[in-house]
Amino acid sequence: MNSLEHREALATFYKKQSYIFHLFAQLKLSDTASKHFQRLHRFYFYFVLICWVLYFDITCLIQLVLNITDLNEVIKVFYVFATALGSFAKFAAIKVKNNLYAELIETMHDPKYRPVNSREVKLFRQSQRLSRTVRNLYTVISLVALNALLLTQYIIDNTQLPMSIYNPVNTDTELRYALMYIYQYFAASVCCYTNVAFDSISSSFMIHVKGQLDILCDRLEHLGENSEAEEEGITQQLKDCIKYYDDIIRIVQMAEDLTTLPISVQIACSVMVLVANFYAMSFLSDMANFIKFLIYQLCMLSQIYILLYFPSEVTAKSEEVPYYLYCSKWVNWNRSNRKLALLMMTRFDIPIHIKSVIPTYTFNLAAFTSIVNSSYSYYALLKNFNSSNQ
Repeated sequence: MNSLEHREALATFYKKQSYIFHLFAQLKLSDTASKHFQRLHRFYFYFVLICWVLYFDITCLIQLVLNITDLNEVIKVFYVFATALGSFAKFAAIKVKNNLYAELIETMHDPKYRPVNSREVKLFRQSQRLSRTVRNLYTVISLVALNALLLTQYIIDNTQLPMSIYNPVNTDTELRYALMYIYQYFAASVCCYTNVAFDSISSSFMIHVKGQLDILCDRLEHLGENSEAEEEGITQQLKDCIKYYDDIIRIVQMAEDLTTLPISVQIACSVMVLVANFYAMSFLSDMANFIKFLIYQLCMLSQIYILLYFPSEVTAKSEEVPYYLYCSKWVNWNRSNRKLALLMMTRFDIPIHIKSVIPTYTFNLAAFTSIVNSSYSYYALLKNFNSSNQ
């Protein structure tokens, strides 16, 4: 594989990410952008932040405070409010750390992360396809849940708004009702698209890291096969592999810095959403509303799953790295290279963990199971508490 093919393979990976990678990269304007365009860009950001994100959160909060004694109304507000809070955390994180996003994407384009042979190109393209598939499936699930939540309400009952939030105007006329309905739809859509963009790029970062670990494992397994000066070449390949591993760690640290806080907030919000949905579904009598909440529940579960599954895959793959070094033909190496390989295995023995805001809590599938179990336990406690007070 020549360097042009390598560049094309890498370019294809990012091209397949479509708007998602570019959405984050373009938050940091180029130095050549005119001052007029910079002002428009800044106005656009604050317009979306204030009119669609913050105002939506505030209306949810007001509705929650006004109905704090009505448990059923609180549940109706919570499943929307918690989602809005998670979206706000992601929206703010994107803006605050947009320079780091640009730096990370630029780092991932560095030539040292490119595949160097047909085996590595195949592994790289597998990561590309997986990233694209996850993005597309998650987008479809999110849009189906969004429209099931909002559009079906008009079909079922066109006198009630789809979400229980504070309405500053009375919806006693068709025009006012239509205006508030359109506002809720667009406000919820902003939350939806923010979640799709952030969650997809966060999972893509982890898929990319896992793909880089796959390439590292392939290089370790085939150490010395294409070495011209056998022992000296093996020594250099061993050194290159440990440098490559350190480069992967650098990407992990940058991605962790970008995603840890928003994902931690999202997980906390998701627990509240799951509890509220479980509670709401238990009192639904008609099938249409039950299906609507079921779709929304599945969307929330898929959101948590992709945010926790791929960090778990990174950890699992990093634990396999010493094994692939052991699979190389190290028995034929000289004493110096065997000693260097032993030191490398000691270094590889420390797996990569993606930590949350609580350092002892990592993102993995065990956390996903814990979240689902905790949500159901909180729902059961809430239902028993409500039943005892009736």
